[in-house]
Amino acid sequence: MNGISFMASFIATGRLYGVGVGSSIGEVDQALKVDFIDVVDEEYGMLRRDYGFVELYFSGGPGKWSMTSGMIELHRLAADDQGMAAEWRRDTDVEFPEYCSWSELREELSQTPDAPDLDLRPQGGYLEYRAPETKVSVLVVDNQEERDDCPGHGDVWSVSLG
Repeated sequence: MNGISFMASFIATGRLYGVGVGSSIGEVDQALKVDFIDVVDEEYGMLRRDYGFVELYFSGGPGKWSMTSGMIELHRLAADDQGMAAEWRRDTDVEFPEYCSWSELREELSQTPDAPDLDLRPQGGYLEYRAPETKVSVLVVDNQEERDDCPGHGDVWSVSLG
C-alpha cells in the first residue's frame, strides 16, 4: 500500500492498523510489528512510543497504558538518512514518499469511502485541516519555502490523531 492511501484511511477512520484512541498497549503491540523506543514520564503517567516518524502516546501507567493520541511526522522523511521509511515499508508493507503534497492526499481522501468533512484553521505558517468526526488533523506547510530537507509550500508536515 502507498503512504498516501494509508493516510487517507487514517483521516477517514481515526485508526492506524485498527488501533486508535482508547486502544490498549497490548492491542497496539499486536497491530504494529515495528521497532520502537519507549519514553516514560512517570511523574505524569505518560508514555511516548517512538517508531521513527510515527509516534503514539499513552496514559494510565504500567499495566494500564491506553492510547491517547498519535502522529505521523512526514516532515522527518524529507531528510531521512536513518532509513525510517525503508524500515517502515519492510515491517508494514506501506511505502511513504519523501514528500507528500496536500493536493495528492486531498485527492486520495476524496475517493475514500466515508471521508469526513474537514475544517480549515490557519496555524501561523501552516494550514490545519481537521476532521472533527475522527479527531485527525493534517498540518500543511503554508509558506513559500521550496522543498529541501523539509517539506515545502503545499506539502503535508504531519497527520495527527487526538
